[in-house]
Amino acid sequence: MPIPRPSVALSAGLLAVTTTVVTVCGAGGAAASRPDDAKGRDTSVPALPARFAQQKVQWTACGADVTPKAVPGAQCGWVKVPVDYAAPDGKTVTLRVSRVQAKDHSRRLGSLFFNPGGPGAGGAADVANGNWQAGEQARARYDLVGFDPRGIAGSGQIKCPDGVAEEPEDPPRTASEAEKTFADATRRARACQKASGAVLAHMDSVSVARDLDVLRTVLGDAKLNYTGVSYGTFIGQQYMKLFPGKVGRMVLDGVVNPAADLRQVARLDLKTSDDAVRRYAHDLVARGDDRLGATTEEILRRLTTFAEELDRKPLHGAGGEEFTGADVSMYLGMAVSGDVSWQRLTTALVAALHGDMTAFDRLDAEAAGEGGDEEPTPQEERTEENESMSMSAVLCLDSPSAPKTPKQMLATADAFARQSPLFGRSYAWQMIDCATWPIAPTGAAEPVKASGAAPVLLVSYTDDQLTPLANARAVHRQLDHSSLLVRKGQGHAAYASEPPSTCTDRAVDRYLVGGKLPGKAANCSG
Repeated sequence: MPIPRPSVALSAGLLAVTTTVVTVCGAGGAAASRPDDAKGRDTSVPALPARFAQQKVQWTACGADVTPKAVPGAQCGWVKVPVDYAAPDGKTVTLRVSRVQAKDHSRRLGSLFFNPGGPGAGGAADVANGNWQAGEQARARYDLVGFDPRGIAGSGQIKCPDGVAEEPEDPPRTASEAEKTFADATRRARACQKASGAVLAHMDSVSVARDLDVLRTVLGDAKLNYTGVSYGTFIGQQYMKLFPGKVGRMVLDGVVNPAADLRQVARLDLKTSDDAVRRYAHDLVARGDDRLGATTEEILRRLTTFAEELDRKPLHGAGGEEFTGADVSMYLGMAVSGDVSWQRLTTALVAALHGDMTAFDRLDAEAAGEGGDEEPTPQEERTEENESMSMSAVLCLDSPSAPKTPKQMLATADAFARQSPLFGRSYAWQMIDCATWPIAPTGAAEPVKASGAAPVLLVSYTDDQLTPLANARAVHRQLDHSSLLVRKGQGHAAYASEPPSTCTDRAVDRYLVGGKLPGKAANCSG
């Protein structure tokens, strides 16, 4: 899954599907998630007590704790699942679910579950407030169902009294700096473990996939119909591996490659970011804007040299704050992910090259949006904090490849910096949470074949900065049965998104409603 850009630390959880987000590598489950038989019978953990499948959801109107403004007819309820599927008679966690019933109820096809990604994002609000509505045809024929994964949003939130570790503002370069960063991160991680209780050790994606099957059963669906975005595609693949015979119509949009470990994903993201900066430099040259240099290579050299100079001698703002090479990388990362415009970044960089860093204050306001001066509500603050913590809790269980000592982290940062002078160190130190997490990972980076599963539809933009098209192509090769639909353009999550694509939405809806897949590899123009 995509890891967060330099503009946001690994623990900052913005990248997922909301752009932010995300971000992040995933890995397959360990022994407890070995493939099931072709009939879809889960053979790897004890059978669930009947009481879980026999639950009845008490649907009520969705309250303000879910969303300030629900769409007409939106309903919310709760479903209990085991905290630990290896011990199903033990503790439970209650999942929040939402639904909006099919418009054409007489021709209803069942439930269409939705996960928006993250990890760390809840889906109950997105369905309840209409932020996600599927395509027009699918919306008419399915009950849209959102859910908050375990430990996230309304589903038994995990807690970290001091937050989780954040990427240092300036990545450590010495042994003493690295040791202090590790000590601080370790203290925070242990506080998370103490405050969150048993669920923290079971935030892995395999457990979430098992939760999905309980939800499917409780809502009365013989097969799981599902749309997952970004990290949500990883959950979908885990479900396919666990319950191949229960796979219905599944759309994986903005695809995560489960065969790539955390370092491999970070290296791919480094290349993706470097390529985006190169395109930016090339575009400046093509437009005749020579303020940063006359050629693409000159612009790249100047940006790299400028960042290195700032590491040796930072600029200082009016309030005494430092502006370092890490800040240059951060703002470039914000432009890569679309949080600020390249045009305004150019103006700010030119000013900084002449010793003036005030233009970056305006970039901060742009990144915050037009309402950047508005104070977030307490609920928004809690949601953001929980997303940040949950991202780490999931990734650090799913991903087995983070450096484990200060020495290893410094070596990894050096290696990443050789690959990408602009982004390498920042990307490496975004792994600090998983480097110090107190619970051992249960995942393993491995492809999902999903033998015996029904064919699924993969969807990707040609230029997705968070989950590159290369991921979708890799997963297309790995799965036994899949089709790949590619939408031309830049973005993240191509189906039922803004700006809309009639071609993409119709192709996906034809699959969801009629079971008709596009060709093995189909394309939609921008």
